[in-house]
Amino acid sequence: MIFLTHNRDPHEVNLGWHRKAEELIRRPDLQQPERSQNGSWKVRYRTGAEGRRYVATLLDPIAARTPYRRVRYAF
Repeated sequence: MIFLTHNRDPHEVNLGWHRKAEELIRRPDLQQPERSQNGSWKVRYRTGAEGRRYVATLLDPIAARTPYRRVRYAF
């Protein structure tokens, strides 16, 4: 499993192709804007205690049930 950042261009494409999925991915209440190395804007999950809590909500059960599975972050 890989957590991905999300930027405007795929967001626009996904709205046309997979609107319901995009509504689940695009969560401004859980995400924050960030400028990428190439200068474009992307969205990533919020940092800090709140973001760590959401990540732990996902990672803890995975680690308990499938400790041989690794979850990594792609930026």
